[in-house]
Amino acid sequence: MFRHKKYRKKIRITYIASAMAISFGMIIAFPWIPAQSAVDTKDGYYVVELNGKKIGSAKNATEVQDALNKARTKLNKENGGITYVEQDVSVKEQHRITGTTMDEKSMTDAMYKVLKNEKKQSEDEKEQAYVVKIDDYSVTLATEEEVIELLNSVKSKYDTDNQFQIGLKNVENNAYSYMTWETSRAEKAAKETSIVASADGDSGNADLAGETADEQQNVSKDGVKDISFVQDIQVMETYVDKSQVMDLQSAVDDVTKDKAESEIYTVSEGDCLSTIAEKYHLYMAEILAMNPGLTADSLIGIGDQIKVTVPKPELSVVVTEQKTYQETYNADVQYVYNDSKYTTEENVLSEGNQGIRNVVADVTYEDGAEKSRNIISETVVQEASPKVIEKGTIVPPSYIKPLAGGVFTSGFGARWGTTHKGVDWACPVGTAINASCGGRVVIAGWVRGYGYCVEIAHSDGNHTRYGHLSQILVSVGDVVSQGDRVALSGNTGDSTGPHVHFEIIVGGSQVNPLDII
Repeated sequence: MFRHKKYRKKIRITYIASAMAISFGMIIAFPWIPAQSAVDTKDGYYVVELNGKKIGSAKNATEVQDALNKARTKLNKENGGITYVEQDVSVKEQHRITGTTMDEKSMTDAMYKVLKNEKKQSEDEKEQAYVVKIDDYSVTLATEEEVIELLNSVKSKYDTDNQFQIGLKNVENNAYSYMTWETSRAEKAAKETSIVASADGDSGNADLAGETADEQQNVSKDGVKDISFVQDIQVMETYVDKSQVMDLQSAVDDVTKDKAESEIYTVSEGDCLSTIAEKYHLYMAEILAMNPGLTADSLIGIGDQIKVTVPKPELSVVVTEQKTYQETYNADVQYVYNDSKYTTEENVLSEGNQGIRNVVADVTYEDGAEKSRNIISETVVQEASPKVIEKGTIVPPSYIKPLAGGVFTSGFGARWGTTHKGVDWACPVGTAINASCGGRVVIAGWVRGYGYCVEIAHSDGNHTRYGHLSQILVSVGDVVSQGDRVALSGNTGDSTGPHVHFEIIVGGSQVNPLDII
């Protein structure tokens, strides 16, 4: 058994002293021609040899390549398709003051004779076969029929009803010829045969109209609409040693077996390691082995990247299937805006109900895994009613630190066996204390424990309190804006040193100010 994993270019470009040599190793069915920029196009005197036989001389290497293409095309046409011939073209520049060069037709004819003779020798010495090139992978089979069987064996896994048949078609371009695959619906081919058979009579026209109607009807039916291969496939006729030809079953096994390819998965909302493992049909241990540092208890976040291994065959199949299914759906949420409430306040007025609709979609799969879904039509069976939410429009007030600078000395929470209901910043006596948020002053005076104290009520129902002040600069009932100076810091009341004590009161209870400012 022989398997050739990679095709290598048989082009050699060497420089010897002042001479330039370009060596082409080509297969007529599938030559690898160098890019035009790699060919010397300057005029001069170039001696040309093909497979060690002297052809003549040319003005430049481009003329040699053009003549070779024409000779190859002529040989292909004579043989009714793809022809394999080994070619080794040597083009060497020689510096001459005078010299006669061949015209393109003469060079084409000379090359054609050499190629034709090489073809006959190859046929006498080697066995005809077909190389199936799948991107950079290849197998060699004995006949075209085996090539078709190979492709059908891959296709049939996803076309269980055998609706599509695979055939080979010739492809030609300026450089070379080869064969590639094409699919056709088996039932469509049968109908076309029936139409041709009855085309001479009136009944044939009636059949044609009937078949056309059937085809139009089939378009709207569920089922496989198209099958294709992901990889680029080219089939070339060749002559090889018998040992290089693969038996069909081995080729099928080789093409259809999965090979591991590393892939990076980006974590999205709702993902965890177990769901990622399930998505790729992996065990958790396999995910962890591929990602050192991860454990079963690791927390992953949106945007994190996880390495996964995705098994893929040498030849992948893309199937587009039309599907009709029923699904539930939700109507867009409707908002009722209330100008007397804050934007942070929401109230559900109606939960709404899910609707039901019939969907027709083209679903595309690669090797059985869904890749895309294109919705063709949607028909509502039961209308959805929207969820209705009341939402405020007033931007809620914000809160800022009530002084510039200061040293944070005490946080919110348990302290000295009691609960400290605010936060403290040490600062020199007389430091300006500013309103954390705009509002109306409700306390401006001495409060037990707080010493001199200011309390401000805000539009969202919250209050802020500022204690241990040395001087109060506002009065009860004053309306202040955020950042207005309301007092000076001090050391009054139950205080152990110059500082400001700051509280935020929500719903009648103190909360940690650092969670808000």
